[in-house]
Amino acid sequence: MADETHASIPDRYRSGRSEHAGCVTLGLIPAPDIPETMARELAPQLPKLLENRVDGDVSWEVPVVVDPLTGTDREAPEILDVCRERMLGEGWDLAICLTDLPVYRDGTLVAADVSAKRGVAGLSLPAMGAMRLRPKARDLTLQLAGELYEMTKERDTDDPPDLGTQPRGSLGSFRRVDPSDEDMKAMDVEARFASPGVLGHLRLWSGMVLANRPWRMLPAFKGAIAAAFATGAYVLAISSMWLLADAVGFLRLLALMAVAIVAMVAWIIIAHHLWERPEDPQQRRWAPLYNGVTVLSVSAAVLLAYAILFALLFVAAWVFVPGSYFQSTLKHPIGFGEYLTLSWLGASLATVAGALGASLEDEERVREASYGYRQRRRHEDDDDDPEDES
Repeated sequence: MADETHASIPDRYRSGRSEHAGCVTLGLIPAPDIPETMARELAPQLPKLLENRVDGDVSWEVPVVVDPLTGTDREAPEILDVCRERMLGEGWDLAICLTDLPVYRDGTLVAADVSAKRGVAGLSLPAMGAMRLRPKARDLTLQLAGELYEMTKERDTDDPPDLGTQPRGSLGSFRRVDPSDEDMKAMDVEARFASPGVLGHLRLWSGMVLANRPWRMLPAFKGAIAAAFATGAYVLAISSMWLLADAVGFLRLLALMAVAIVAMVAWIIIAHHLWERPEDPQQRRWAPLYNGVTVLSVSAAVLLAYAILFALLFVAAWVFVPGSYFQSTLKHPIGFGEYLTLSWLGASLATVAGALGASLEDEERVREASYGYRQRRRHEDDDDDPEDES
């Protein structure tokens, strides 16, 4: 089977592989940001794992070269072609590209593709989800490398088949598409792993939010948190607010927090032009997904900022609101819960009155929460410096 696959490679895909006895070079081509971090973490581990699980008779080299074009809004076949061009340019035997883009083909959410005719494979990290990303990416990378190696290597007919590198069906929650569909044949893809169903799409959304790294927006919230804390401290000093916090109840406090967070998220998205309305029909089909992920990413950042504000106000209330006066005002015994309730009310009112409209300090960090903006920036960076490989 391996010989037949190799013999069927069209001339346009032949690479003049540099593989020589005893050494195989498997290049990793990640997009910037999380794919690059993942590739650099995997690269030192892979040679030993490949010897143990794929072929112990050869040594493995795993270089890493970052390419922004693997993280732009290209279609899956174009990403594989970019990966192949990079592989040929570097003189590698095989290559795997890691992207932080979602990949849909004929309505199927694709986690990975293997193109033996190109000698490359593509791995979409968002399809892995946010939980246990590293072990999932490692296992799927090993699977892709094993299948690429088995499909493309020239083997002497007397060699026994290496059962350890034969296709092994589905891998964890990723289902192998078998038999190959028309899209796979048109793309020259021999193996595909899909992430089906509702759980697959939930993993995708969580993986895309992780790729946006919402925690990196927090430094931009310094001014807004400072303004909100000043407003919240004023709220803590008003005894009528103590009575209000004691009277409103849990559901009203929860509703007020939700309103404050939604208002803050909406303001950030509008003020920083994060809502995407592309004119290109090809890009427009991605807009609902990207906008949804942007809302979740900004919401996660606002929740983190709200938690910081709540903690600061709780400390301020605990230190500066006298317990005896607090109790005499409320006319019942007080404890930890009353201080929490007061801080909760203060944080919500302060978010609406103090933080809403405050200028976030780092425009670039905020706009990084947008997938479309990040892709456009990568295109621009590549156009400005096409020779940059780092």
